[in-house]
Amino acid sequence: MTSSYLDALKRATDAIAPVWPLDQWIAVNPWWGLKHQPIEQVSQALSRRAGQPMTMPAEFYRHAWEAGRITSQDVQQALRQGGYAYSEQSLVGYLASPPKAATPLRSAWEVLKGHDGFDALAESCASYFDQHQQRWSNPTGESLYPFWKHTVQHDLRWPKTLRQSLRTLPDEPMAAVEQVAADWALTPEAFEALTHTLLLRVNGWASWCQGIGWHSADQQPSAGIHQLAAMALVWEWLGVDQLTTVQRREWFSQWQTGQSTLDQHEALWCWQHAYELGYQRALASVLAAPSEPLPHVPKVQAAFCIDVRSERFRRHLENADASVGTLGVAGFFGMPVADADTGPERAQPRVPGLLKPAYRIGTPDPHAQGIQRYQQESQRQSVRHAKYAPLSTFTLVETTGIAWGWKLIKDSLRKQAPVPQCEAPEGLFHTYDGEPIAGHDKVALAKNLLTLLGHPSASLLVLVGHDSQSDNNPHHAGLTCGACGGQGGGMNARVAAALLNDTEVQQALPQMGIVLPSPFFALAATHCTLTDRVHVYHDEQMPETLESALRAFETAAQRAGAATRLERAPALGVEKQGATERLESMAMRGADWSQPRPEWGLVNNAALILAPRARTQGKALDGRAFLHEYYPEQDPEGSVLEGLMMAPMLVASWINLQYYASTVVPDLYGGGNKLLHSVVGGHVGVIEGNSPQLRIGLPEQSLRDGDTLHHEPLRLTVVVDAPKARIEAIIERQPVVAELIHHRWLWLTRLGENGLERYSPQGWQPIAGERE
Repeated sequence: MTSSYLDALKRATDAIAPVWPLDQWIAVNPWWGLKHQPIEQVSQALSRRAGQPMTMPAEFYRHAWEAGRITSQDVQQALRQGGYAYSEQSLVGYLASPPKAATPLRSAWEVLKGHDGFDALAESCASYFDQHQQRWSNPTGESLYPFWKHTVQHDLRWPKTLRQSLRTLPDEPMAAVEQVAADWALTPEAFEALTHTLLLRVNGWASWCQGIGWHSADQQPSAGIHQLAAMALVWEWLGVDQLTTVQRREWFSQWQTGQSTLDQHEALWCWQHAYELGYQRALASVLAAPSEPLPHVPKVQAAFCIDVRSERFRRHLENADASVGTLGVAGFFGMPVADADTGPERAQPRVPGLLKPAYRIGTPDPHAQGIQRYQQESQRQSVRHAKYAPLSTFTLVETTGIAWGWKLIKDSLRKQAPVPQCEAPEGLFHTYDGEPIAGHDKVALAKNLLTLLGHPSASLLVLVGHDSQSDNNPHHAGLTCGACGGQGGGMNARVAAALLNDTEVQQALPQMGIVLPSPFFALAATHCTLTDRVHVYHDEQMPETLESALRAFETAAQRAGAATRLERAPALGVEKQGATERLESMAMRGADWSQPRPEWGLVNNAALILAPRARTQGKALDGRAFLHEYYPEQDPEGSVLEGLMMAPMLVASWINLQYYASTVVPDLYGGGNKLLHSVVGGHVGVIEGNSPQLRIGLPEQSLRDGDTLHHEPLRLTVVVDAPKARIEAIIERQPVVAELIHHRWLWLTRLGENGLERYSPQGWQPIAGERE
């Protein structure tokens, strides 16, 4: 195959973003591989290749305009800042009579059958990857493409001529692609568009195959996305072979024809821009309001994950007790660890999806102190494997039915889901050789965390991870902590607290410019986002002089939980009036097997604020903002800010764009209806109804309640408290950051002397406050 076709194939496959397994589920930007292109250009291509533009329909913006959610001032500012070739009058007229969408590209199978016919590929993927609990492996050792080719050749549903044609192609995937490409003789640009279009027909499985390259590089040659791309191209080649002469001429013509103009997309993007400015103007007004003064030195500081659900709780916690201050940091607390005690088959990563764990939690030898827990989990895994053995259909239910029946009854009578357990870590070891972590590594981890927290000043520091509770919920991991690989953050908090309390670490920190108060102690805790209860992991080593501060924190946390539940209840339809009854009702949502929406998760996320808590103290941000500490005076070189813009900002953007994509393009990037879900492979993902297509993204119930949309589809607004030159230097140094900003995948703003102002290559533009 020529290099031009190989490059085209790579561009097409790179356009598909990865997904993670259900038990490690994290939010993913589905356009990550296209961030080097302007978002409007990607939208135009997606509309042509999949019939799915990346904006809401015109009716949505018309309703927002008529309801006052978008004002004339928003439209005028969007026109000025975006350079759109419209007037306000023409934009309003567009909403009244939007032009008909362009006809999307059609595969040969759509021409033949009226539908894309790619369920055949999805069926093979479901069969190939449904090796229950084997985690990315295929017991037969056969690669995906030969597995599919062999299956189709013996599938009597397909015509004999098709099966015979398939036999003429090579068994090696790239050789087959080379033969197909030579037969078509398309331009490399057309070949790229065709390949990407076909992969979008099996987008869920393409995303899964892409994920294999991210998670298990050794499995990529046998089951990665190039295997699926070969299947898609060969399948299309078989379809083209069945077209009539006229149909074939039309099929070739559509791929060689240039792309249509952006005119029909620009108007909707202008309305989307104005819609986002409406939120930014409201945010500017809130941030411009005077901040409530903080106590000079709080008795307790509680560091929460930046997750938007923590914003409400932090606000109410500070209101409950003025001696308690809060901080925001990524919920894995800078601990790149994997939990090796979760089971015998694999360690569970507890890091953001873009990172790899450098250390593992557990015992140095599974046959020593941790042997009992290890054996217990091995027995559970044996039962799980037995459930999926061929003969279990005839034997397992009859022999164990009574025992399982009692469990079903007991679980059905439960009034709340089990509280997540988090045992104290027994040790921290290197992942590559199992050696205990060295003292200098401990100090480096502690220094990094304390720097991100802005050098805490309270004698008692509580590190609060978060978790959620729900039964019968394949997407449970999506409600826990995206900063912890789909796991609760309690374990990371316990690891971090143990490091900060280490005598060797505390003695070394002053030599690195970090002075802790005396006495100083760190505790770990977990915030349940379902019930807004906080559980503190007590430690007998804590000095008695800090007991009163701990009691004050726990009392304030109880009051904050009640206030937060009261604020959240209306959106969940919880109408209980009493605080106790309201708590019981929310806890019951997690135990109810039929509840498709235990909580709203990160719905309505819209902003990331990198600033001292003093800039947002006492300001109601409605649970829509990720809040991370950043102290510009402590970071003259900008290295801390650069790390924040390369890590938490990217994670927040992934979360934001997954919610956006699941809302604006639900058929392609949404999870579908939870009521119709079936789990594939135990951990691979979900399918909807009898369709073999893998559904990715957020289910409908995570975004809307019936016909009412609960998530505003907005691109992330990043607010930074830092000098212009420092921010611009980071944009200049970091191409990934520059691509996201310059191509409008997110909006970058700063807290300037005169309010909020937004970055553009032409300069910083002020964002006016709420409704002048």
